[in-house]
Amino acid sequence: MNPYRNGTAALMALLGVGCTVKYADLGPLAPEQLWTPLPVQHVEVEGIEVAWIDSGAPPRGSGGPPVVLVHGLSSYMGFWEHQVPALAREHRVLALDLPGYGASARPDAPYTPPWYAELLSRWMDTVGLEEAVIVGHSMGGQIAITLALTHPDQVDRLVLSAPAGLETFSPGTARFMKGYWHEARATEAREHELRTVFTQAVFNRTDEGVERLLQERVRLGQHPAFQGTSVAVSRSIAGMVDHPVAHRLGELRVPTLLVFGTADHMIPNPIFTGGTTRRIAEQGRDAIPGAELVLLPGAGHTVHHDAPEAFNEAVLSFLRR
Repeated sequence: MNPYRNGTAALMALLGVGCTVKYADLGPLAPEQLWTPLPVQHVEVEGIEVAWIDSGAPPRGSGGPPVVLVHGLSSYMGFWEHQVPALAREHRVLALDLPGYGASARPDAPYTPPWYAELLSRWMDTVGLEEAVIVGHSMGGQIAITLALTHPDQVDRLVLSAPAGLETFSPGTARFMKGYWHEARATEAREHELRTVFTQAVFNRTDEGVERLLQERVRLGQHPAFQGTSVAVSRSIAGMVDHPVAHRLGELRVPTLLVFGTADHMIPNPIFTGGTTRRIAEQGRDAIPGAELVLLPGAGHTVHHDAPEAFNEAVLSFLRR
């Protein structure tokens, strides 16, 4: 999720911050009970059950390509609540829960960006998508970049929302991050820690939707299925570190839009990298041939939530061209 893209820094800095327990007493929440913008469908891809949603055909006269939304680390389809209805006015919009997260299966799998990119490719084949605009947030951005590098024929355009993969880490930092995020680490986070991460690292604009997502995370953490998600988080972080894409951005040959918030507290990593979000964003723009960059003032890491109207308009304007 967003909360854990570089959650090493966030949780280490915020452990011990107190807050009244609000949701833990409500009891466990099963993955299939998570809120989604549209009714959930299920399909088997390479023997793995994948949960997904589909807005269907766009209104008559809107002939734009289909759009696929790919969420970030420890996230799921509910994080796109402001994008699905807005983009569906002009495009068919699909989103999926990546395996390990949401209502999809939690197999014993690598959970690396290359593994996810191959599964995303197969999922597109299975649901009948020859080509689509891929919109990826955070880890989903790194997966989208990987898909565009390995299966460019399936990617019409790329929209990268605060994507992972643009910054690199030293070998020592990579070892520390992978060691810290062991496969049980996500199960150890308590409600007050999660609230602080949500409100001070992930989102810059809190509302009822953020409260819903926080409640779901707290309660999902009490469900047995979350053991599999914790494993996925650990392996996803290791996978992002072990399979960098920054050095391959110049190979991209699809039109690309990058969108960042100017107040992103997670990119660049505040402990291990430092510097400014603008610097990372401009480096990404300059490295990707012909890429466009939109910086949204005051928005944070979950830029599509913090500034939904501006984000959606930037995406639709890009797709109309």
